[in-house]
Amino acid sequence: MVDFVSYSLVIVTCFCFGLIVSFQIAHIHYCRKLTTLVRRSVSTKTIAPVLAEYEALKPKK
Repeated sequence: MVDFVSYSLVIVTCFCFGLIVSFQIAHIHYCRKLTTLVRRSVSTKTIAPVLAEYEALKPKK
């Protein structure tokens, strides 16, 4: 029978790696989205794309 402590260490390690990977994926996603918005803002020379994205993300009432 495998030791309960060994299973617990494996579970904690997998959980920590999962948190790190999910944080990195979310960070990459939002950095790419921000880069796209900045490029659009620079090309149009206005902050309208940022404001449009902000309005799209606001909850509808």
